[in-house]
Formats: sequence, structure tokens, C-alpha cells
Amino acid sequence: MRAMLLVRMAPVAVALACSDYGLNEEKAPTPLDAPAITVDPGDIVATGLCAPTERDVLIQNEGEGRLEITAIEVEGTGWTITSSPALPLDLASGESTLVSLEGTDGDGRLVVSSNDGDDPKESVSLRAVANTPPSATISAPLPSEVLPEGVDYTLVGLVADAEDDLEDLVVTWSGSVDGALDTSGPQPDGTTSHLWAAAARTSGPQSVALEVTDSCGETAMATVDMCQDGANTYDALSLSSWHYEGSAAWDGGAANLLLTPATQDQVGSAFETSAPVNADNVDIAFYVYVGGGTGADGLSLTALDVSRATGFLGGTGCGIGYGGSADCTTGPALPGWTLEIDTYYNGGVDPTADDHLAFTFDGDVDAYQAWATLPEMEDTGWHYVEVSVVAPHVTVAVDGSVYIDQDIPGNYSFSAYVGFTAGTGGETNEHRVDELTVTDYSCG
Repeated sequence: MRAMLLVRMAPVAVALACSDYGLNEEKAPTPLDAPAITVDPGDIVATGLCAPTERDVLIQNEGEGRLEITAIEVEGTGWTITSSPALPLDLASGESTLVSLEGTDGDGRLVVSSNDGDDPKESVSLRAVANTPPSATISAPLPSEVLPEGVDYTLVGLVADAEDDLEDLVVTWSGSVDGALDTSGPQPDGTTSHLWAAAARTSGPQSVALEVTDSCGETAMATVDMCQDGANTYDALSLSSWHYEGSAAWDGGAANLLLTPATQDQVGSAFETSAPVNADNVDIAFYVYVGGGTGADGLSLTALDVSRATGFLGGTGCGIGYGGSADCTTGPALPGWTLEIDTYYNGGVDPTADDHLAFTFDGDVDAYQAWATLPEMEDTGWHYVEVSVVAPHVTVAVDGSVYIDQDIPGNYSFSAYVGFTAGTGGETNEHRVDELTVTDYSCG
């Protein structure tokens, strides 16, 4: 019988290096005398730049062997090398060199090529972000807003900046007419305001500006066109600034304006040409005298359209110095709007045989837009006439009684010379004007 010997074996652990089977390729150990390149810093980030930034990169050999630097280059945009050593450059163990860079606005990297077997191309990431200008907006006033007369007004705006703290921003409010108004900093939420006192504001069309300046001196500006309303009242009867034609003249002895003497076939006009007014928003008051003759023809208050006028004197007869292109007068007609005080009846043209008021456009005596009968105007002394136009509404009062008070559609949108015309025909009268006042509202 064959005997069997049974032997129990202890477990044996067998470690097989993966490298023995080519599963993992380990780096060969760095020789003790090999070079080792280092760069410091490893990245450069510069933001909010007011001007180009200057930065240095230290290249050092921390190995034992000789480090040979063969190339130093910048890749990308916004960065340039301003100073670097001559190449190739040998650095012994522990030695270093500097590379100087200038950054403006862009991303790139500095690449250093060497004989370092582990890091033959060492790099430094580069980022430069130029300062961005601040921003400014105006919320009050709104574009084309009319600021009421005699009321304080608060200007309101908003400023912002991507890099600066709001407390570092300088805010300036200014007006195109009144100049600098306020310089300060914004509120913590970026809002800025200025109380613009009514007494400090000049009337008329103008603009308001909000300017913000950041720590780099960069600026942003917002502007809004607006108008400061206001009434400018003046005595417009001044000999030196009036344009006279025909029989019109300043009567120095009587110290008033004579449009026609009591002579047949006269026509005269006088216009204030130094101070145009807004034809769509104006108050005009004056005294008028008609008399001393046989009874004709009348006079007019005319707002002469500056842009369309080719002369200052209209037609004779029923044209009474402003009208034209009608059977009763050849003209020429004066462009603009006219209020006539007619004291002579022209059959087929006039709406009544009584003395009357009539309102018309562009000297069209055949197309009265509004009219009203007046009491006797001739040889009854001086009469006070008040005319108010807030387009299209027209109000006319004579000696305190209102005769016209209605909307009259038509063209009022023009700059006007205020003036008077008058005429005589076969019948005569003196036509005089005195104590004229004009109140022009700045914003139309």
C-alpha cells in the first residue's frame, strides 16, 4: 500500500511590480546634478488698471546642475516683455534672473524654455484688465421736461463703477446756462441728487449734465435737454431797436409810436427786431389811439414769423399794413398771426360794419378765424388792449372787457417779431401805439 504525506503550506504573498509587466511607467529619478527651474510668481492678475502695470518674474535654478535658458516669450495679448537677459543664459545652482513685463489689457502667459528635463517649458499665467469708465444716468428731469417757475427742483441721477467703491467717485451736476451746480459723492446705493433752488435757475431752454469721475480719472456724463419756464416782461417800445417802414415813425414830441398820420393812402409798420418771442405762448399789452381824421382804416398787432418773413410791410387799404392777396389789397401778406382793429367797413370782406376785432393767419384778410364787434374806437381816446396766446387759445380784451376767448386752430410754432401795422385810404386817421409790454414765456 502506497503511503501519502500530506503537508499544509502557509500562504505566500507574491508582490509583482506593475512595472514588471509594463503597466505603469514611472519617471526616471532625477539625477542629483540635474537643473530645476522655478518661476515666481506662478501667475499675475492685475485688474482695474488706470495705466500699464509693471511686473517682475524671478527665474531661479534650484537644482544642482547647470540651467540653460534658451527662450523667454510672451503668448497672448495685452502683455509685453520690457526687460530680459540675453539668451541663451546659464544659471548655476542657486542663481536667478529677472524678467520685467508690462500689462495693459488682455490675457496671456510668459513661457520660459530651458534644459530642465522635468519642466522644459515653464510658464506664468498673465491677466491684465484695464479700468472701465463709470456710468451715469439722469432720472429727473425727464427729456424735454419744463421746470415750473418759482419752484425748487430736485435733480436725480444714478452712478456706478465696476472697480471703484462708490465712495471713491466724484459726482458733479452742472447746467449749460448756470454752470457748475454741485460736486459731491453718491449715496451708498449709487443715487445722487441736487436741490436746484428756483432763485438760482435761469429761464429758457437748456440742458443739465451729470458727470462722474472714478479714481483713474475716467469720466462718464449724462445730459438731458429741458427748459426752465419763466416770464420775461419788458417794455418793448425803444426807438433804437425797432424797424420802421412806410409812414411809421417814433414821435419824439408825443413819446409814442405813430403808424400813420391822418393823411390819405398811408401805410406803415414798426417791428421790434432785437427780441424775438415764442408766438405760441406770449402776452402782449398796449394802448392804442385811433382818430383825428375822417375814419379809416385801422391797425394790427402782428406776430411776424421770423423764418418766413421777406419784408415788414403788407398791403394798403383793407390790408392795413399786414394783409394781401385779396380783392381789396394786393399785399404782400405778412406771415404769422395777426389781430386787427378795423375801423372801416370793407363790403364783402369785413363781417360787420361796426368797428371790430379780427384774428387771422398769414395776412389772409379773406379768412378771418375769429372776430368780435367793438364799441366805437375812433376819437374816443386811448384804449388798453390785452392779448394772450397760449396756442391754440387766444384771449383778447379791450379796456378790461373780453371780446375773444376761444381756441383758434392754426400755425403758432414759430419765433416772432412783435410789431404793429396801420393804413389809410380815401379816409384817414392817426394810428398810435404806446406803453407796449411783452411777456414772453421761455419754454413756449
